[in-house]
Amino acid sequence: MTDDTFPPARFVTFRGAACSLAGTIPKLGAVIPRFRLSRWWDAERIEVTLEDAMVAGRPILLSVVQSVDGPVSRVQAKTFDTQLAEFDGAVTGLQISSDLPITINRFFRQEEITRLVGLSDYHDQNFGRAYGVLIEEPRILTRAVFVADRNGVLRHAEILPEITLEPDYEAALAMLRGLVSEE
Repeated sequence: MTDDTFPPARFVTFRGAACSLAGTIPKLGAVIPRFRLSRWWDAERIEVTLEDAMVAGRPILLSVVQSVDGPVSRVQAKTFDTQLAEFDGAVTGLQISSDLPITINRFFRQEEITRLVGLSDYHDQNFGRAYGVLIEEPRILTRAVFVADRNGVLRHAEILPEITLEPDYEAALAMLRGLVSEE
C-alpha cells in the first residue's frame, strides 16, 4: 500500500493466505504513535522509545520486517542501510522486527549494517499494535515502511499487501530527501 491507498485493508497475505492485522494504523498527517522497543547492548536489554529516536530532531525512517533472517527482509535492511549514506546522518533510520534483540545484533554484524539501528518488538508487540502492523497469529510484524518528519508527523506509509514483496524504496527515499531539503 502506498500513500495514495493508505490506510490499507485490515489484512495482508503471505503467499496468498490471508493474515489479519491487529492494532491501529496511523493516519498520514498525524503525529506517529509512541512506541517502546528493545535492543541488546553489552549483554543488557535496553528500551528505546519514540522520544529517544526523535531526540536528534531529524526525519525518521521506520523499516519494519517480520524477521531479519528472511531473504526479503535482508534485502530491505541492506537497501535502506546503503541508501541512508546519501543523507550523511541527517536521517534517523530504525529497522524494527519481531526478532529477539540478540538475533538482530547478530544479523547487523554479519551483514555490516551500520546506518540503521536494529530494534525488537518481540517483548510486548506494542509497536505492532500502535502502527497496525501486528499479524494477529503468529504475533509477528508485517512488512511496512513509515517516514515521519522531524516533528514526528507521518508523511509516508506503506504496508505491503503481500508479505513477500519488497517496499517501494524510492518513494520512501524521495520523501526523506524532501524532508531533509526543507530543513
